[in-house]
Amino acid sequence: MRFLTRLTAIIFLVCVCAFSVWSQEMSKEEWQKQITDLTTQRNDLKNKLTTLQGEVAALQKEDADKAAALKKCQDEMAAMVGGMEAPFAALLDRIDASINELSRLSNQDLWARRAELDSVQTWLDAAKKNALSVLPKYSGRISDEQGRLDALKKSLQQIAESGSEMRVYTVGTWARDRDCLWNIAKKPKIYANAFLWPKIWQGNRDEIKNPDLIYKGQRLKIPPKAELTAHERSALRSYWSKKHAAAAASNP
Repeated sequence: MRFLTRLTAIIFLVCVCAFSVWSQEMSKEEWQKQITDLTTQRNDLKNKLTTLQGEVAALQKEDADKAAALKKCQDEMAAMVGGMEAPFAALLDRIDASINELSRLSNQDLWARRAELDSVQTWLDAAKKNALSVLPKYSGRISDEQGRLDALKKSLQQIAESGSEMRVYTVGTWARDRDCLWNIAKKPKIYANAFLWPKIWQGNRDEIKNPDLIYKGQRLKIPPKAELTAHERSALRSYWSKKHAAAAASNP
């Protein structure tokens, strides 16, 4: 507003200065007419300025009213979903943590833990169905998580297509080959280390439902030889815990 006021004053002064030069060659009547015209223009500019100032004030009030209405809406929404927000945020934190961990894995470890990608996708699908997912602070985060998970899935597909991270072993019979996961892992051409059998189990969760039961003709993918990952060690602990519990139950 101050700018408009100053601009009007400057225009008027320029006109007056110009008129002072022209007036030396004007008659009194011409001079009087010029003054009248300039005064009319000045008054018109003042009226326009007043109108613009009123419009600016109205827009400022409208903006303030909208801001107040938005804040009220946000406060009401926060109060309405307050109890839902903490668990939802915790779910997204869990998804983030899982994706971050999987992203740091080598190809062989990612392949061994590929089933976890399906679990994370299930959590993401549940998050997308939550009403809170439409809020801007969550929608962008969910979209980013999906993009990162899709990148991991693409890496997994490339590993599978190249076959560079796995071999395949066809299970024989117990009578002839003594094939079980322990004995397979112990074979010199596999790992030469029976204690690495959980790698074969976790690398074939789609084929092996019970690590104590494998069948003739099964084609098992053999992840590259390496130390057991944290996930594989966790699966092994769970396996032995269930075995001990079953043994205790059968011998009360």
